[in-house]
Amino acid sequence: MKKLLTFVSAITAGAIGTAAAEVSVSGSGNFYYSAASGDTAETAQEDSMSVTGGSVVFSMSTETTNGITVSGSASITADTDDIAEYTASGAAAGGVATGMSSLTFGMDGMTITLGDINNAGSGTGEGGDVATFASTHAGHYAGTAAAAGANDSAMDGVADGTGINVSTSMGGASVDLTFVSKVGSGRNSLLTASTTTGYSSGYAINVGFDVAGASVNVAAGGSQAKATATDNNTATALEVSYPASDALTLTVGGSSGTIAAGDEDNMFISAAYAMDADTTLSLGYGTGDNTTSGVLDKQTATTVNVSRSLGGGVSVFAEYASVSNDNAGASTTGTAMTVGTSVSF
Repeated sequence: MKKLLTFVSAITAGAIGTAAAEVSVSGSGNFYYSAASGDTAETAQEDSMSVTGGSVVFSMSTETTNGITVSGSASITADTDDIAEYTASGAAAGGVATGMSSLTFGMDGMTITLGDINNAGSGTGEGGDVATFASTHAGHYAGTAAAAGANDSAMDGVADGTGINVSTSMGGASVDLTFVSKVGSGRNSLLTASTTTGYSSGYAINVGFDVAGASVNVAAGGSQAKATATDNNTATALEVSYPASDALTLTVGGSSGTIAAGDEDNMFISAAYAMDADTTLSLGYGTGDNTTSGVLDKQTATTVNVSRSLGGGVSVFAEYASVSNDNAGASTTGTAMTVGTSVSF
Protein backbone atom coordinates (compact mmCIF):
# COMPACT_ATOMS: atom_id res chain seq x y z
CA MET A 1 0.00 0.00 0.00
CA LYS A 2 2.87 2.37 0.78
CA LYS A 3 4.24 1.83 -2.73
CA LEU A 4 0.85 2.59 -4.27
CA LEU A 5 0.38 5.78 -2.20
CA THR A 6 3.87 6.96 -3.17
CA PHE A 7 3.08 6.34 -6.84
CA VAL A 8 -0.26 8.20 -6.71
CA SER A 9 1.31 11.12 -4.82
CA ALA A 10 4.01 11.46 -7.46
CA ILE A 11 1.41 11.80 -10.21
CA THR A 12 -0.97 14.14 -8.38
CA ALA A 13 1.89 16.41 -7.30
CA GLY A 14 2.96 16.83 -10.92
CA ALA A 15 6.34 15.35 -10.14
CA ILE A 16 6.70 13.45 -13.40
CA GLY A 17 9.36 14.95 -15.63
CA THR A 18 11.34 13.23 -18.37
CA ALA A 19 14.92 12.35 -17.47
CA ALA A 20 15.72 9.84 -20.21
CA ALA A 21 13.93 8.05 -23.03
CA GLU A 22 14.68 4.88 -24.96
CA VAL A 23 13.16 3.23 -28.03
CA SER A 24 14.13 -0.30 -29.10
CA VAL A 25 13.05 -2.50 -32.00
CA SER A 26 12.92 -6.30 -32.04
CA GLY A 27 11.35 -8.81 -34.35
CA SER A 28 10.69 -12.45 -35.16
CA GLY A 29 9.87 -14.60 -38.16
CA ASN A 30 8.65 -18.14 -38.65
CA PHE A 31 7.97 -20.71 -41.33
CA TYR A 32 5.81 -23.86 -41.10
CA TYR A 33 5.21 -26.80 -43.37
CA SER A 34 2.31 -28.85 -42.06
CA ALA A 35 0.28 -31.85 -43.20
CA ALA A 36 -3.00 -32.83 -41.54
CA SER A 37 -5.94 -35.18 -41.87
CA GLY A 38 -9.15 -35.85 -39.98
CA ASP A 39 -12.88 -36.43 -39.92
CA THR A 40 -13.89 -32.91 -41.01
CA ALA A 41 -14.26 -32.76 -44.79
CA GLU A 42 -12.11 -30.23 -46.65
CA THR A 43 -13.19 -29.23 -50.16
CA ALA A 44 -11.43 -25.90 -50.64
CA GLN A 45 -8.12 -26.61 -48.89
CA GLU A 46 -5.28 -29.06 -49.43
CA ASP A 47 -4.25 -31.34 -46.58
CA SER A 48 -0.78 -29.79 -46.49
CA MET A 49 0.30 -26.17 -46.41
CA SER A 50 3.32 -23.87 -46.16
CA VAL A 51 2.86 -20.65 -44.21
CA THR A 52 5.10 -17.88 -42.95
CA GLY A 53 4.73 -14.85 -40.72
CA GLY A 54 6.38 -12.71 -38.09
CA SER A 55 6.28 -9.46 -36.20
CA VAL A 56 8.16 -6.25 -35.47
CA VAL A 57 7.86 -4.83 -31.94
CA PHE A 58 8.63 -1.25 -30.93
CA SER A 59 9.31 -0.87 -27.20
CA MET A 60 9.47 2.59 -25.64
CA SER A 61 10.45 3.65 -22.15
CA THR A 62 11.36 6.73 -20.17
CA GLU A 63 12.22 7.58 -16.58
CA THR A 64 10.99 10.48 -14.48
CA THR A 65 13.26 12.62 -12.34
CA ASN A 66 12.01 10.83 -9.23
CA GLY A 67 12.80 7.34 -10.56
CA ILE A 68 9.46 6.15 -11.97
CA THR A 69 9.81 4.26 -15.26
CA VAL A 70 7.06 4.51 -17.90
CA SER A 71 6.90 2.08 -20.82
CA GLY A 72 4.70 1.20 -23.77
CA SER A 73 4.91 -0.85 -26.97
CA ALA A 74 3.43 -1.32 -30.44
CA SER A 75 3.78 -4.07 -33.01
CA ILE A 76 3.17 -4.94 -36.64
CA THR A 77 2.24 -8.60 -36.94
CA ALA A 78 1.48 -11.08 -39.70
CA ASP A 79 0.18 -13.91 -37.51
CA THR A 80 0.09 -17.49 -38.77
CA ASP A 81 -0.08 -19.36 -35.46
CA ASP A 82 -3.87 -19.26 -35.21
CA ILE A 83 -4.67 -20.89 -38.61
CA ALA A 84 -5.74 -17.45 -39.89
CA GLU A 85 -5.20 -18.58 -43.48
CA TYR A 86 -8.62 -20.25 -43.31
CA THR A 87 -10.71 -17.27 -44.35
CA ALA A 88 -13.94 -17.26 -46.33
CA SER A 89 -12.02 -16.52 -49.51
CA GLY A 90 -9.28 -19.04 -48.76
CA ALA A 91 -6.71 -16.24 -48.68
CA ALA A 92 -4.32 -15.50 -45.85
CA ALA A 93 -5.20 -12.83 -43.36
CA GLY A 94 -3.11 -9.68 -43.70
CA GLY A 95 -0.84 -8.01 -41.17
CA VAL A 96 -2.21 -6.00 -38.29
CA ALA A 97 -0.87 -3.18 -36.14
CA THR A 98 -1.36 -3.65 -32.40
CA GLY A 99 -0.18 -2.12 -29.16
CA MET A 100 -0.20 1.41 -27.74
CA SER A 101 -3.18 0.26 -25.71
CA SER A 102 -1.59 0.58 -22.27
CA LEU A 103 1.06 2.39 -20.23
CA THR A 104 3.13 0.68 -17.53
CA PHE A 105 4.58 2.59 -14.57
CA GLY A 106 7.29 0.94 -12.50
CA MET A 107 8.91 1.85 -9.19
CA ASP A 108 10.56 0.09 -6.25
CA GLY A 109 9.64 -3.47 -7.28
CA MET A 110 6.07 -2.60 -8.24
CA THR A 111 4.44 -2.05 -11.63
CA ILE A 112 1.07 -0.48 -12.44
CA THR A 113 -0.42 -0.88 -15.90
CA LEU A 114 -3.24 1.39 -17.11
CA GLY A 115 -5.24 0.61 -20.24
CA ASP A 116 -6.18 -2.56 -22.10
CA ILE A 117 -5.45 -5.33 -19.59
CA ASN A 118 -5.04 -9.08 -20.11
CA ASN A 119 -6.36 -10.33 -16.78
CA ALA A 120 -4.03 -11.53 -14.04
CA GLY A 121 -3.47 -15.27 -14.10
CA SER A 122 -4.99 -15.71 -17.57
CA GLY A 123 -2.47 -18.42 -18.43
CA THR A 124 -2.67 -20.26 -15.12
CA GLY A 125 -4.08 -23.76 -15.57
CA GLU A 126 -3.55 -23.54 -19.32
CA GLY A 127 -1.14 -25.98 -20.91
CA GLY A 128 -0.58 -29.37 -22.40
CA ASP A 129 -0.21 -27.91 -25.89
CA VAL A 130 3.54 -27.91 -26.58
CA ALA A 131 3.11 -27.45 -30.36
CA THR A 132 3.27 -24.04 -32.03
CA PHE A 133 1.22 -24.90 -35.10
CA ALA A 134 0.37 -28.60 -35.36
CA SER A 135 -2.43 -28.54 -32.78
CA THR A 136 -4.31 -25.69 -34.49
CA HIS A 137 -3.96 -27.44 -37.86
CA ALA A 138 -5.15 -30.78 -36.40
CA GLY A 139 -8.01 -29.01 -34.59
CA HIS A 140 -9.25 -27.58 -37.88
CA TYR A 141 -9.60 -31.08 -39.32
CA ALA A 142 -11.25 -32.33 -36.12
CA GLY A 143 -13.94 -29.67 -36.30
CA THR A 144 -14.94 -27.54 -33.32
CA ALA A 145 -16.20 -28.57 -29.89
CA ALA A 146 -17.95 -25.40 -28.75
CA ALA A 147 -16.14 -23.59 -25.91
CA ALA A 148 -14.28 -26.75 -24.90
CA GLY A 149 -10.66 -26.08 -25.85
CA ALA A 150 -8.42 -28.69 -24.22
CA ASN A 151 -5.76 -26.07 -23.51
CA ASP A 152 -7.98 -23.15 -22.52
CA SER A 153 -8.07 -22.04 -18.90
CA ALA A 154 -11.38 -20.87 -17.43
CA MET A 155 -9.41 -17.83 -16.26
CA ASP A 156 -8.83 -16.64 -19.83
CA GLY A 157 -10.76 -13.46 -20.54
CA VAL A 158 -12.57 -13.34 -17.20
CA ALA A 159 -11.15 -9.85 -16.58
CA ASP A 160 -9.95 -8.63 -19.98
CA GLY A 161 -10.74 -5.02 -20.81
CA THR A 162 -9.82 -1.42 -20.08
CA GLY A 163 -8.71 -1.04 -16.48
CA ILE A 164 -5.77 -1.31 -14.09
CA ASN A 165 -3.26 -4.01 -13.20
CA VAL A 166 -0.97 -4.00 -10.17
CA SER A 167 1.97 -6.38 -9.93
CA THR A 168 4.17 -6.55 -6.81
CA SER A 169 5.64 -8.93 -4.26
CA MET A 170 4.72 -9.80 -0.70
CA GLY A 171 7.36 -11.72 1.17
CA GLY A 172 8.37 -14.64 -1.02
CA ALA A 173 5.23 -14.47 -3.19
CA SER A 174 4.48 -12.53 -6.37
CA VAL A 175 1.02 -10.94 -6.53
CA ASP A 176 -0.79 -9.80 -9.68
CA LEU A 177 -4.15 -7.97 -9.49
CA THR A 178 -6.47 -6.75 -12.26
CA PHE A 179 -9.73 -4.79 -12.31
CA VAL A 180 -11.63 -3.74 -15.47
CA SER A 181 -14.91 -1.83 -15.62
CA LYS A 182 -16.23 -3.66 -18.70
CA VAL A 183 -15.06 -7.10 -19.85
CA GLY A 184 -14.05 -7.29 -23.50
CA SER A 185 -14.00 -3.51 -23.92
CA GLY A 186 -10.52 -3.32 -25.45
CA ARG A 187 -9.15 0.21 -25.62
CA ASN A 188 -12.48 1.88 -24.77
CA SER A 189 -15.01 0.78 -22.14
CA LEU A 190 -17.88 2.66 -23.83
CA LEU A 191 -20.18 -0.01 -25.29
CA THR A 192 -23.77 0.28 -26.44
CA ALA A 193 -26.31 -1.49 -24.21
CA SER A 194 -23.52 -2.13 -21.69
CA THR A 195 -25.97 -2.05 -18.78
CA THR A 196 -27.99 -4.98 -20.16
CA THR A 197 -25.43 -7.11 -22.04
CA GLY A 198 -21.98 -8.53 -21.39
CA TYR A 199 -20.08 -8.52 -18.11
CA SER A 200 -18.79 -5.70 -15.93
CA SER A 201 -16.57 -5.27 -12.84
CA GLY A 202 -14.12 -7.95 -13.93
CA TYR A 203 -11.46 -8.84 -11.38
CA ALA A 204 -8.60 -11.35 -11.26
CA ILE A 205 -5.77 -12.24 -8.90
CA ASN A 206 -2.76 -14.48 -9.43
CA VAL A 207 -0.32 -15.48 -6.66
CA GLY A 208 2.96 -17.27 -7.38
CA PHE A 209 5.24 -18.89 -4.82
CA ASP A 210 7.73 -21.74 -4.35
CA VAL A 211 7.06 -24.83 -2.25
CA ALA A 212 9.55 -27.68 -1.76
CA GLY A 213 11.34 -26.85 -4.99
CA ALA A 214 8.13 -26.53 -7.03
CA SER A 215 6.77 -23.32 -8.57
CA VAL A 216 3.08 -22.83 -7.80
CA ASN A 217 0.58 -20.39 -9.34
CA VAL A 218 -2.95 -19.95 -7.98
CA ALA A 219 -5.50 -17.72 -9.75
CA ALA A 220 -9.10 -16.67 -9.19
CA GLY A 221 -11.43 -14.16 -10.82
CA GLY A 222 -14.91 -13.25 -11.90
CA SER A 223 -17.21 -10.62 -13.38
CA GLN A 224 -20.81 -9.50 -13.08
CA ALA A 225 -23.38 -10.50 -15.72
CA LYS A 226 -25.54 -7.59 -16.92
CA ALA A 227 -28.14 -9.67 -18.75
CA THR A 228 -31.14 -10.71 -16.69
CA ALA A 229 -31.09 -14.31 -15.37
CA THR A 230 -27.50 -14.89 -16.57
CA ASP A 231 -24.95 -16.34 -14.15
CA ASN A 232 -21.93 -14.28 -13.18
CA ASN A 233 -18.54 -15.41 -14.46
CA THR A 234 -16.36 -17.14 -11.85
CA ALA A 235 -13.10 -19.05 -12.30
CA THR A 236 -10.26 -20.64 -10.33
CA ALA A 237 -7.03 -22.21 -11.61
CA LEU A 238 -3.92 -23.97 -10.32
CA GLU A 239 -0.57 -24.76 -11.95
CA VAL A 240 2.49 -26.52 -10.48
CA SER A 241 5.88 -26.90 -12.17
CA TYR A 242 8.54 -29.18 -10.67
CA PRO A 243 12.13 -29.83 -11.84
CA ALA A 244 12.33 -33.62 -11.47
CA SER A 245 15.99 -33.47 -12.50
CA ASP A 246 18.48 -31.11 -14.11
CA ALA A 247 17.11 -32.18 -17.51
CA LEU A 248 13.42 -32.92 -16.85
CA THR A 249 10.67 -30.48 -15.80
CA LEU A 250 7.09 -31.61 -15.16
CA THR A 251 4.09 -29.25 -15.13
CA VAL A 252 0.50 -30.06 -14.15
CA GLY A 253 -2.52 -27.82 -13.80
CA GLY A 254 -6.17 -27.20 -14.39
CA SER A 255 -9.05 -24.79 -13.99
CA SER A 256 -12.77 -24.70 -13.30
CA GLY A 257 -15.46 -22.06 -13.60
CA THR A 258 -18.79 -20.78 -14.84
CA ILE A 259 -18.12 -18.83 -18.03
CA ALA A 260 -20.80 -17.35 -20.31
CA ALA A 261 -23.49 -19.39 -18.49
CA GLY A 262 -21.66 -22.68 -19.09
CA ASP A 263 -19.64 -24.87 -16.71
CA GLU A 264 -16.03 -25.16 -17.91
CA ASP A 265 -13.09 -27.17 -16.62
CA ASN A 266 -9.81 -28.48 -17.96
CA MET A 267 -6.67 -30.28 -16.85
CA PHE A 268 -3.25 -30.84 -18.39
CA ILE A 269 0.18 -32.37 -17.88
CA SER A 270 3.35 -31.58 -19.80
CA ALA A 271 7.01 -32.53 -19.66
CA ALA A 272 10.12 -30.85 -21.06
CA TYR A 273 13.32 -32.88 -21.35
CA ALA A 274 16.65 -31.29 -22.30
CA MET A 275 18.26 -33.88 -24.58
CA ASP A 276 21.40 -31.73 -24.73
CA ALA A 277 22.31 -28.06 -24.33
CA ASP A 278 20.52 -27.11 -27.56
CA THR A 279 17.77 -29.73 -28.03
CA THR A 280 14.52 -30.07 -26.08
CA LEU A 281 11.82 -32.74 -26.27
CA SER A 282 8.39 -31.61 -25.01
CA LEU A 283 5.29 -33.77 -24.46
CA GLY A 284 1.82 -32.50 -23.59
CA TYR A 285 -1.68 -33.80 -22.88
CA GLY A 286 -4.75 -31.73 -22.16
CA THR A 287 -8.50 -32.21 -21.88
CA GLY A 288 -11.30 -29.69 -21.44
CA ASP A 289 -15.08 -29.74 -21.37
CA ASN A 290 -18.01 -27.35 -21.33
CA THR A 291 -21.52 -28.18 -20.16
CA THR A 292 -24.31 -25.93 -21.44
CA SER A 293 -27.97 -26.88 -21.06
CA GLY A 294 -27.00 -30.41 -20.09
CA VAL A 295 -24.95 -31.01 -23.28
CA LEU A 296 -21.29 -31.97 -22.81
CA ASP A 297 -18.71 -30.72 -25.31
CA LYS A 298 -15.22 -32.13 -24.79
CA GLN A 299 -11.84 -31.79 -26.46
CA THR A 300 -8.65 -33.80 -25.90
CA ALA A 301 -5.23 -32.93 -27.34
CA THR A 302 -1.93 -34.83 -27.31
CA THR A 303 1.13 -32.98 -28.63
CA VAL A 304 4.86 -33.62 -29.13
CA ASN A 305 7.53 -31.07 -30.01
CA VAL A 306 11.27 -31.43 -30.65
CA SER A 307 13.16 -28.15 -31.03
CA ARG A 308 16.82 -27.38 -31.53
CA SER A 309 18.58 -24.05 -31.17
CA LEU A 310 21.10 -23.17 -33.87
CA GLY A 311 22.31 -20.07 -32.06
CA GLY A 312 21.78 -16.43 -32.90
CA GLY A 313 18.06 -16.66 -32.14
CA VAL A 314 17.50 -19.31 -34.82
CA SER A 315 15.77 -22.61 -34.00
CA VAL A 316 14.23 -25.50 -35.95
CA PHE A 317 11.48 -27.82 -34.78
CA ALA A 318 9.29 -30.80 -35.62
CA GLU A 319 5.94 -31.47 -33.94
CA TYR A 320 2.94 -33.78 -33.92
CA ALA A 321 -0.59 -33.22 -32.62
CA SER A 322 -3.70 -35.34 -32.25
CA VAL A 323 -6.99 -33.60 -31.38
CA SER A 324 -10.34 -35.26 -30.68
CA ASN A 325 -13.70 -33.58 -30.12
CA ASP A 326 -17.00 -34.77 -28.65
CA ASN A 327 -19.57 -32.16 -29.61
CA ALA A 328 -23.10 -33.01 -28.43
CA GLY A 329 -22.27 -36.71 -28.72
CA ALA A 330 -20.65 -36.50 -32.18
CA SER A 331 -16.99 -37.56 -32.12
CA THR A 332 -14.37 -36.25 -34.58
CA THR A 333 -10.58 -36.43 -34.69
CA GLY A 334 -7.71 -34.75 -36.50
CA THR A 335 -3.93 -35.17 -36.63
CA ALA A 336 -1.07 -33.05 -38.00
CA MET A 337 2.70 -33.17 -38.53
CA THR A 338 4.60 -29.87 -38.75
CA VAL A 339 8.23 -28.89 -39.33
CA GLY A 340 9.54 -25.35 -39.37
CA THR A 341 11.90 -22.71 -38.15
CA SER A 342 11.63 -19.69 -35.87
CA VAL A 343 13.99 -16.70 -35.80
CA SER A 344 14.27 -13.94 -33.21
CA PHE A 345 15.99 -10.73 -34.33
